Amino acid sequence: MQLPLVSALPAVNTMFRIAFVLALTTPLLHGVVLYSDDGLGVFDPVSGLSQASWGALHTAGLVCFGLAQVLLAHGLGAFGTGWLWPYGRAVLGACGVTTFYVAYYFSTADQQGLQGPGANDPLWIVACLVGLAMGALQPGIGRMANGLGRFNGLCLVLWILLIPAVLLVDVISIGVYERLVGAVYCVWVAGLCLGAGHFAKPASPQ
Repeated sequence: MQLPLVSALPAVNTMFRIAFVLALTTPLLHGVVLYSDDGLGVFDPVSGLSQASWGALHTAGLVCFGLAQVLLAHGLGAFGTGWLWPYGRAVLGACGVTTFYVAYYFSTADQQGLQGPGANDPLWIVACLVGLAMGALQPGIGRMANGLGRFNGLCLVLWILLIPAVLLVDVISIGVYERLVGAVYCVWVAGLCLGAGHFAKPASPQ
């Protein structure tokens, strides 16, 4: 079932497309930096890539991801989907802004800080915001389309399951765990961009 949209639908569609490309750019740049730096591997913390020889690309990837979330949150305003919807959009926008900070933090913090006990504190803040955004958006996304609702619900379940999985960090390494979390995060944002873009279409002429 397609819900009523506000005006400027072509612009909304373009916004979702741009956000989708930005969301895909992030793991692409991550892979490029990881492959280009022989001193780092998938077992190393993600933060280390921002200060690697090609670290500027990794920082750019995080900025792209933050921008993708801000654009997605703004574009979702074209849908009227219940009282929780504006709160979910606001939290999603906050996720994007916090991602900007993470990009800055990873690129400027000293190595001792990145290896200390509070190194991942910004990531925990983002993780909490993402879970809140997924939950708050779920009812409205389900009303947009059943399939998109199931997708968001699956991402939310995986996100919750990743919380206790942090206890396995000593077994799988912090780098692998962070990349699992990042994979779910990227797939969720890209999937919402793609799905919302599909439904943000002009209504058929009456």
